[in-house]
Amino acid sequence: MRGSDDQPVNVLQGRPITPAVWDAWAREGRLTHEIGEMEMDFLVGHTSTGRCRIAVDAGCGLGAFSRRLRGIGYHVVGIDHSLLSLQMARTEGHGPQLTYTLANLDDGMPPDIPVHGVDLVVARAVVPFLTDPLGWLRQVRDLWLAPGGYVYLVVPIGRERPMQPGQMSPEEIIKLCSGWQVIRWDAPGLARLVLRPPGPDGDEQGCLCP
Repeated sequence: MRGSDDQPVNVLQGRPITPAVWDAWAREGRLTHEIGEMEMDFLVGHTSTGRCRIAVDAGCGLGAFSRRLRGIGYHVVGIDHSLLSLQMARTEGHGPQLTYTLANLDDGMPPDIPVHGVDLVVARAVVPFLTDPLGWLRQVRDLWLAPGGYVYLVVPIGRERPMQPGQMSPEEIIKLCSGWQVIRWDAPGLARLVLRPPGPDGDEQGCLCP
């Protein structure tokens, strides 16, 4: 595949960042992207899983989105491979319905995630850092999601070469969505995606929301 400038596109090439880097960002108090009410409305409006279901916040960082998910009724497990980030997240509150676990998403399914038992998997500004984003999404589809479950992704869009770490090109994002039913709503520099496995007839859907 080649981009519009006729340069090769290395589709879904991982850009891993070590826990030490995440720890440094946590010390600086970095947040990935601000959580706005329009984003929460988009998520709630397109993931009809109801209340008291299980959500996993993959790459939860300081736990801001995990806490928002708990606030709308989910039992939440936040996952991160930065111990410092998790320690800081716990200082903002945790308990039976909001827990945090140390794990590297590149290492496979964490042991405390129920097989076929997750109703919503969230990964905000995380997937571009994975070694094999497509492989991770297949694992989520095949092992993590309960029937009728959803994946919610926020992916920073990179249009310059070389792209910054943590970004994906438009071509990569299209490849990422292959094989899923997709609802998409872009903000400046961000693709927001709600994904579901194809229905029984194998059809995929695409929707670009304003």
